[in-house]
Amino acid sequence: MKIRDKYRELSSGSGQIHPSKAVNPGLIYDINESSYISFLCKQGYNSTTISLLIGGKRKYKCSSFKPAPGADGLNYPSMHIYLNGSESKISGVFHRTVTNVEPGNLEYKAKVGSTKELSVDVIPKTLKFNRVDQKRSFRVVVKGETKKTGTQILSTTLEWIRDKGHSVKSPIIVFKSGF
Repeated sequence: MKIRDKYRELSSGSGQIHPSKAVNPGLIYDINESSYISFLCKQGYNSTTISLLIGGKRKYKCSSFKPAPGADGLNYPSMHIYLNGSESKISGVFHRTVTNVEPGNLEYKAKVGSTKELSVDVIPKTLKFNRVDQKRSFRVVVKGETKKTGTQILSTTLEWIRDKGHSVKSPIIVFKSGF
């Protein structure tokens, strides 16, 4: 029996449902330490709090790192937008880069789950790879509007689909606090 939950993206995460598929992921979202630090700087952390999180005696200055791009500034499969209680317009751009980890000439096409509340545009809509470790970047533009009051969760999924049935899913979540 399958149960359709309108907030299913909140319960699935990015790839945790079928761990055996991790052996052959197709595409991966690479991230390094400086990208994490740029993300933390964008979130308002300072050199003291970053040093506490990362450990060690090294001091990290946000001005020394390239600013994190996009709405969240993190090269991660899931994408999220948080709105406070007074906001109703949804607008976010996510910059992502994936790395191909399979040999051959491969093509992935973007498919976005249908939703009335969210407009999601993926640029480009097709990613082509001709070798292992090749990187391709894309943008996801999310727009819409929430109800004026109350807590609300809107969600959909970006799925990169390859001809031979392989797919890579990314949840897109908009959370509005009712306060």
